[in-house]
Amino acid sequence: MMLCIQDIIHKTAEDNKNYQKPIKVNVIKCSTKTYYTTNKVLYHMALADTTGTIKATCYNEDLYYQTKEKYGLLIWNFIFRNNTIIINKHTKIARCPAMELSEFIVKEAEKILQPPAPPASPIKTIKEASLKTLMTVCGTVAAEEEIKQLFICGHETNLKTITLKDATDFVKITLWREATNFNIQIGQDVQISHVTVHEFNNEIILNTTKHSQIQAIKPPTETLHEQIYGIKNTEKEKSTITTQVLGTDTFESMDQH
Repeated sequence: MMLCIQDIIHKTAEDNKNYQKPIKVNVIKCSTKTYYTTNKVLYHMALADTTGTIKATCYNEDLYYQTKEKYGLLIWNFIFRNNTIIINKHTKIARCPAMELSEFIVKEAEKILQPPAPPASPIKTIKEASLKTLMTVCGTVAAEEEIKQLFICGHETNLKTITLKDATDFVKITLWREATNFNIQIGQDVQISHVTVHEFNNEIILNTTKHSQIQAIKPPTETLHEQIYGIKNTEKEKSTITTQVLGTDTFESMDQH
């Protein structure tokens, strides 16, 4: 008897159960490999069948090129833990024809490894958010540091700190790994999605995540609200209008024909 995703996710009382019967799924998305110790690798997959979607984490690097996107897979001898299929050295897989799936199910599966970006918020609002909150930030690059290298789990990891500013505040952002490859320039307006809020040395900072995307954007337009302060008739067909920019002490005069 073949299992389906709905069979597994509805059996929450059987967490950590080892399923020896096979489940047939499509691989919708597959992440890059990540080192979780000095020489051990894991990667994630978004899986789907006609009954639903589920995340899988694979701890067997040898299976990486057999579990690429668009393939159909039979998987057995796997563990179900924390709403995730765990694939280890005891798990068996075999390729099979991919199933026809609805666009809705495919879209839902894609969100597992690439969740939708939160809407952009002003920097002042972001700095007031709870720690570890997922945010999207926009601003002008005010400062940029050189790329540094750290050794994490025995592997060299790139990071770079930039400072963004907007009309409300400024914030430092640490770009991690692939995010350091983006061609950042001082004065450039950018949007960075999927950043998390942290505190370092009593300062609120942002960190990129594996889902972060950086893109150049057009600078925001500034709207000035003015109030007519006076009108002076200088000629029969020309008047001078004096206005005040609201919220400031700035006055401007212009001739109107």
